[in-house]
Amino acid sequence: MKSLLITLTLLALWLHAGVQEVQTYYDAGEYEKAIGEAKASTHDYSNPTLHLLWAKSAEKLGRNNEAMSAYERVEILDENNIVARVALAKLYKRTGRDALARQSAKELQNYQLTPEQRNSLSLLRKVNLHSFKASATLSSGYDTNINVASNNLTGKASKIIGTAFAQFSGGVSYINELEDKGGWYSRGDIRLYDQKNFESKASLYNMLFASGGVGLGYGGAGYDFYIPVSYDTIHYLNKNLLSQVKVQPRLSYIFSNALIGSVDLSYISHTYTTAESLNKRDDTALALGGGLYYLLGNDYVYVKVKYENYSAKKKTTALYVNKSFFSTNIGVNYNISSWLVLKGDYRFRSASYKDDRKDSFHQLKARVSHYFADNYELYLSDSYAKNSSSKRNFEYSKNIVMLGVSLNY
Repeated sequence: MKSLLITLTLLALWLHAGVQEVQTYYDAGEYEKAIGEAKASTHDYSNPTLHLLWAKSAEKLGRNNEAMSAYERVEILDENNIVARVALAKLYKRTGRDALARQSAKELQNYQLTPEQRNSLSLLRKVNLHSFKASATLSSGYDTNINVASNNLTGKASKIIGTAFAQFSGGVSYINELEDKGGWYSRGDIRLYDQKNFESKASLYNMLFASGGVGLGYGGAGYDFYIPVSYDTIHYLNKNLLSQVKVQPRLSYIFSNALIGSVDLSYISHTYTTAESLNKRDDTALALGGGLYYLLGNDYVYVKVKYENYSAKKKTTALYVNKSFFSTNIGVNYNISSWLVLKGDYRFRSASYKDDRKDSFHQLKARVSHYFADNYELYLSDSYAKNSSSKRNFEYSKNIVMLGVSLNY
């Protein structure tokens, strides 16, 4: 019995040694030895990690065809491996296989990537780029305290109003490469958001948001620069409350097969309704932000930071118009199984107002999603927010639970 246990232990160690040895050689920069060990580890050929390390080693050595073959084996063994798919799409593009690059990048759009990642990856198929996209989400939920916001217009303590609601959001976009202009492309976007509250006391807080914009971008080898200009209008508090003009240039860069970064600037002009009590709130906002997204196989983590400064347009202004915000977001996307995905996000924002007020805002979001039929998502989400303030009238907490279905075309 003892000899049998020893034999089984040695066999287990031998079976596991292949990937470990390849990983050790790869980490040490000995890529030839890593490939040699991978080739010799025939007992581990069913392990996608072995072929992923093989592919990365071959890519480091400039052996593109060998790397592509290894990445393709990873896809066969693990069709949801985003790292391999991104790397393969880049290799296809680099080696002039444009049709394969476009197809690979198109397939990536069906995976659970952030908008920033999708924007970065879209540049991989910039040859003959003609892309129409549409999305729609229908959901219902319950808000425990809809009558609050950290920047409410009255400055008075809010009465707690809980309400069930129905929500619709949708958008369409069209991207078109400018013929004979290298990597330049144009883009147009239309977005719509509508929320109806079921509680009669909450009807004042029904919201309708509409936005339209156009932009010009340039995609190079591993980076994308885009300048959009948009106009938004918001119907809220039973009036056409606010219009916005935005200019938001953004640079996205693919540092590696697993790391994507973005930097964005923002100029926003807010114009409120002509009512005297509200147009004193007209302001302009300047913002600078950035983010990093790190892919871990089928999952990813991210961190984002943003600084915003708001300045009143008029000399005579309402309270709390001149202010600055600094916010940080940390999040994760984790595949619990092949059909269930968990997303989590924590946001902290500190606010400093010229009128002797300081706020601290905390928000925690969780979302469980089931993706089906390629383009559909069924999700359940929960969001908890708490705002602390040096002015007690602006302190509040709220919780929002939602169930919805999304279509991304």
